[in-house]
Amino acid sequence: MSRMPRVVSAAPKLKARAAAARRERRTSLLRRSGWALLGVVPLALVAWVVLGTSLLGVSKVVVSGEHRLTASEIQAAVDVPRGTPLARVDTSAVARRVRALAEVASVSVTRAWPSSLRVVVVERAAAVAVPRGKVYDLLDDDGVRFDTVTRVPRGVVVLQTSSDEATRAAALQVLRSLPVSLHRLLWFLRASSPEQVSLVLQGNRVVVWGSPDESAQKAAATIALLKLPGRVYDVSSPAVVTRR
Repeated sequence: MSRMPRVVSAAPKLKARAAAARRERRTSLLRRSGWALLGVVPLALVAWVVLGTSLLGVSKVVVSGEHRLTASEIQAAVDVPRGTPLARVDTSAVARRVRALAEVASVSVTRAWPSSLRVVVVERAAAVAVPRGKVYDLLDDDGVRFDTVTRVPRGVVVLQTSSDEATRAAALQVLRSLPVSLHRLLWFLRASSPEQVSLVLQGNRVVVWGSPDESAQKAAATIALLKLPGRVYDVSSPAVVTRR
């Protein structure tokens, strides 16, 4: 009588293999987590240094472009406490605060690592001086009043006009249109309305300009007329000019 072959169960081996596979997966996961943690920790440390400490904080505000204003006045408008993390400074908000100064036409605010804030301003340039009692209001090309002085600065034209904004704007438009050769002769600019602008030139000669329309033609006509004798030159209608 033949013996039956012995049957050995594979279950223990399969269980052992599954346990080994689970251990390997855990080891691999821990290894990957460890490497990831090693990468995250330095980044977190850098972020903390940059954003959460004063190590890279604002230590000074460097100002340039100021003439009428002082660096101290601009730094006061910047209003960023010393030690504020440079990365957290809202440069747009700083620019708005500096631009609120009447003398400032434009401003650029940038970070200068590791610890400086750089502010570059462009101040308004006086185009005209408008008499007001014993003082003069200085206006730029856009008609923005940004300063009051007791004397008219050299090279600045006196504008005699009403406080009407449209009249003032028309006078400034005429002024911007003048060629250099006429601008050099200009003493005063008078305007009683947007359509009634006049130039008072050296020698007390008056040019009746009218409105800002056709200013290029009016300028050419004025240059030609000034070669002829006269005290009053009317170029308000450049197609038909007169002198007397």
